[in-house]
Amino acid sequence: MRKSVRAIGKLAIKIESSAQACIDALLELVQTRVSYIVQEATIVFKNIFRKHPYRYESIIATLCEHLDSLDEPEAKAAMIWIIGQYADKIENSEILLDDFLFSFKDESYEVQLALLTATVKLFIQRPTKGAELVPKVLKWATEETDHPDLRERGLFYWRLLSYSDSTAAKQVVMGIKPTITAESEKLNPATLEEMCLNVGTLATIYLKPVHQVFRQARPRRLQDSPALQRSPLAPPDTSLGSTSSFTSRRSPSLTTSPRTDIGSFQQGNLAAAVGAADEYFMNLSGTAMSNLHVGDDDLNSPITGAPGQGSMFASQYHAHRPIPPEMGNVAEDLLLL
Repeated sequence: MRKSVRAIGKLAIKIESSAQACIDALLELVQTRVSYIVQEATIVFKNIFRKHPYRYESIIATLCEHLDSLDEPEAKAAMIWIIGQYADKIENSEILLDDFLFSFKDESYEVQLALLTATVKLFIQRPTKGAELVPKVLKWATEETDHPDLRERGLFYWRLLSYSDSTAAKQVVMGIKPTITAESEKLNPATLEEMCLNVGTLATIYLKPVHQVFRQARPRRLQDSPALQRSPLAPPDTSLGSTSSFTSRRSPSLTTSPRTDIGSFQQGNLAAAVGAADEYFMNLSGTAMSNLHVGDDDLNSPITGAPGQGSMFASQYHAHRPIPPEMGNVAEDLLLL
């Protein structure tokens, strides 16, 4: 149930167009008044407010009606953050914070840190309402606790509020913060693929492969798309013919079998093609090799060069420097094919 509630909150954060529908579903769950559902929903609403600040303020009143259901530190800290962040929107925000401060010394450090920051936010937004709470909380945080993070944050807030200019404190504490993104579970591609093929089973809740949840189950895999499957090349044919005759001589496996064995393809046709290429180049004479051109003759081949510039050769000792013909015979330095 807790994961289901958090999943609804992640949808509201990831897909903005579905945020309102997710919030309506969460409010219905809150109305059940089940303790752990209300607490999970409060945590989720905090993240939604961080993603969409000052957009869904109307639901704060509904959350404030269920303060008695909060007994877990994370849920308390989330509700305290909401009260402090929207202290100027909640009429009795100082009363709500004062109720939480009643057990400040007995709370966990997470809740104490949230109360300290929320009280400072209340004082910045409503100085007259938070004037009595801030000195009391700062004294508790700096003098009556041994937690280093709480003491340092309390001293920081104390010195920040000591300046006569309250604009600096407001910019630091109530400044615009980066929006959050939905937390994502780190799953390897194989497990994620199996989860997508088994939506609606317990495997997607435990985030484990199916065979680890059900002993008799077999793992499922997506089949390769026929559009991405390779087919073997046609067998070498030295005769020249029309396109229709070439098509008729293609391998039967192109039409009879959508899948091919890549290993046999590499060991068979590929090896034959490489052998035929080696034999072809070995039978070429030196004159035939010198007549080979790369590029378009009309556009001045990059090998032969433009008219009047001389030919350019690649040297094995100076691979990036062209050797002009006036340097003599450099045939022994050429990179031979």
